[in-house]
Amino acid sequence: MATTSLDKDQNSAPMRIRLNRRGWVVLVGVPVFLLALAGTLLVTMFSNSVMASAYEPVGVQTVEVTVLPGDTLWGLASEFAEGYDVDSAVRYIGEMNSLEGATLQAGQTLQIPVLDQP
Repeated sequence: MATTSLDKDQNSAPMRIRLNRRGWVVLVGVPVFLLALAGTLLVTMFSNSVMASAYEPVGVQTVEVTVLPGDTLWGLASEFAEGYDVDSAVRYIGEMNSLEGATLQAGQTLQIPVLDQP
């Protein structure tokens, strides 16, 4: 069994911890940094600038067309895409409807852009 003994010059008072400049930075700076980070996170989380709107977005006017057997993208573009040249309309219809190619399936519904004619 180990025992400890005190010198006659030592007292039983607890030792004091002395902090140097770096110790104070760690002791005070780290919690302040973490609180600032948490505050910034909360502010950005609750003040997001993206909000839902009750208004319908202004965009391209479209016509919804159901593909019939024998329809082609070129034919639909030339028939329904008023105000567009056919090449541009075919590309735009493909982008709007996320089409991989020019193959259409009967019964498929497509959004076809139309320009407002005054």
